[in-house]
Amino acid sequence: MARRRMRPCLVCNTLTRNASRCDTHQQQWQQQQDRVRGSAHQRGYTQAWRTTAAHAVAQHREQWGDWCPGFKVAGHPSTDLTADHIVPKAAGGTDDPANIQVLCRGCNSRKHAQST
Repeated sequence: MARRRMRPCLVCNTLTRNASRCDTHQQQWQQQQDRVRGSAHQRGYTQAWRTTAAHAVAQHREQWGDWCPGFKVAGHPSTDLTADHIVPKAAGGTDDPANIQVLCRGCNSRKHAQST
């Protein structure tokens, strides 16, 4: 497994292996995000969703292996696969398996960034 390089926290400049903030400031940032938009559970991402999402990823891996079909990029290998709503919950999408696709975390983020 590749080691992450050390980066300075955006708040205090302490070196961390996290993407942008040290553990303390990441927790504070997440709490602020939860206050603004609600926690994942409040937005409908319950245990039932986590079970459905895990099942979708397992089925995808069984059929396609560690392969992301891509979003605005060509399909590519990836071990960091996630379940994604085709029609977002915020736009009325459901947790029905027909409304779930599997993307890598990067493609999932790219899709989310495009819709905001």
